Amino acid sequence: MPSRKPQTARAALAVACAAACVAYGVSATNAIAQSNPTPASSTAATAQPERQQKALDALGAMSQYLRSLNRFDVTASTSTDAVLDSGQTVAFLHETDLKVERPNRMRADVTGSRAPKGLIYDGRHFTIFNTAEGYYSTNPAPPSNDLLVRELSTTYNIDTPLADLFYWGNGKVDDVTLTSALFLGLERVDTRWCNHYAYQQSGADWEIWIQSGSRPLPCRMAIVDTSQSARPRHVATYHWKINPEFPASTFTFRPAANAKAIELKPASRTPFEGSE
Repeated sequence: MPSRKPQTARAALAVACAAACVAYGVSATNAIAQSNPTPASSTAATAQPERQQKALDALGAMSQYLRSLNRFDVTASTSTDAVLDSGQTVAFLHETDLKVERPNRMRADVTGSRAPKGLIYDGRHFTIFNTAEGYYSTNPAPPSNDLLVRELSTTYNIDTPLADLFYWGNGKVDDVTLTSALFLGLERVDTRWCNHYAYQQSGADWEIWIQSGSRPLPCRMAIVDTSQSARPRHVATYHWKINPEFPASTFTFRPAANAKAIELKPASRTPFEGSE
């Protein structure tokens, strides 16, 4: 997982929250190398964490490929658990469409249980908008997508939708924090054949399915936050368009006639403050 956040489970779930509400100041609470693993009950007493080099190398190869993409359009269908006051765990479903043109163009549109919200970045300014509430905020931005993702997080406590794709794509895969890394076999994710990997680290059990062949794109990811007794789960399935042509208007924000501009203030506490 991306090296920026040792508390990966909480932060990854925060990414899910971002996909659900573009996290405008709101953050979330963030084996065996064969296709037929032995049931855990028969090995629990003797199993030891294993770090398979194949599973570690897969993250590096995926990161390198993502880093090579100049333009992409990825849609993600996500399911994110939340624990109700009653103790019941429920799942919320959302769709996110992320368009990226490196080094300094980005647009994210999020839909689900509420009206569309999103983020648009044109290389000079970023705008967050909420169609349901009828507001938007346009602000000066740093000169690259990666820097914007970090500034949104550290300055405004905003998690960019699907932010992990940026951290995987900047080549900073940190496998030191992984206590377990396993290859589980080749599986189908809808119409795609994908290699299935499982990882463990402090606070998180997570899996990723990476497309086989010359395009090692993430097809599906599942994360369990093991720091919470309810063990909330976030699942995302990705579909990719590589090198699409984007109209110029894609990265231009035009507010509706009745939209209201608001001020976006820095957060009083950043999501990673004191964590490093």
